[in-house]
Amino acid sequence: MKETPLLYYGKTPCMGKCPVFDMYVYNDGKVIYKGLQNVTLEGEHKFSLSKNQLQEIEDELKKVDFNIKNETIRDLPSTILKYNGKKLSVRNKEKIKDLVRLLEKIIE
Repeated sequence: MKETPLLYYGKTPCMGKCPVFDMYVYNDGKVIYKGLQNVTLEGEHKFSLSKNQLQEIEDELKKVDFNIKNETIRDLPSTILKYNGKKLSVRNKEKIKDLVRLLEKIIE
């Protein structure tokens, strides 16, 4: 049986050199990152989160408004989150900046 991720976090391409990647975070703290384009870390990589890191991410996810209306700005990449059966696609990541900061620390 295929394991369902707790969280999917990804970025879509733009017309320039925007990073494109997929990240899957699982309930046990396992992280699978796939760097696709314009990223420092290319290819598939696996990480493990501590219980504290995982809890921080879950706490931030609870603050996210998954009903945010997306602005239509042609050349900005989308930041996509999928959590608890909900999907959020935003072009202005300012609205989810604390969560994005935590997630990006994983791949630094």
